[in-house]
Amino acid sequence: MVETGANVRHVCYGFGMTLSQGYMRFPFALGLVVALLGPPVSEAADRKQASDPWIASVRLIRDGALDGSGIYLKSGLVITAAHLTAAEAKMGVQIAGVALPATVLKQGSFEDVDLTLLSIDEEKLPLKLPQMQLCAASPKPGDAVIVVDYANAARSHIVSPQILPDKFQDKSATLIGDVATTGNSGSGVFDPKHKCLLGIMSRKFISHIAEGDKEIAKYLVSAVAIRDFIPAEFTSLKW
Repeated sequence: MVETGANVRHVCYGFGMTLSQGYMRFPFALGLVVALLGPPVSEAADRKQASDPWIASVRLIRDGALDGSGIYLKSGLVITAAHLTAAEAKMGVQIAGVALPATVLKQGSFEDVDLTLLSIDEEKLPLKLPQMQLCAASPKPGDAVIVVDYANAARSHIVSPQILPDKFQDKSATLIGDVATTGNSGSGVFDPKHKCLLGIMSRKFISHIAEGDKEIAKYLVSAVAIRDFIPAEFTSLKW
């Protein structure tokens, strides 16, 4: 927990289950979004396209313990929140029903860019996973989104940074509401219309009021920041 002011604080969050305690949890979210928002269709081809999985999420393993979530991008690359990983840690992921070791390609920091890029051996995956594109357009307040962690998906919406004190608005410009019902650190936030990744969940903001603490919003590291964070050698993958 990190205090950020007299009346508002932000909190980073993760999980602390051991591998043996959490190993039976379903480790990826393929198809969850379709079940949540799949529209009715009449043609067989349209039905197949609508039901095709388009998101693959992972559960992180850090030094043998299960941690937060991440999102599979493509070509063996996984994006997650930096405060869930460490360059010196033994990292791995649960994905598509298997546990694989992961290499930290680039480690950010919670205070700066809360992102980490991991790499896994895609040849060891038991099935072909969908490839994720980064959204080209920034979301606007009111836009509908889907938040996906390693096991669940939930609807939410973009909220204006003006709900935060001035000193947080520039640094935390991309926010979602529905704090209590959406995924935590490393979860992906998606545009369901264009089927692209809008950002990675980083932290939540809490307001101190007389009646008690009130959760205000959750901040996500945007697709623009993710695109800038990915090393130059991977730009050929057409994000």
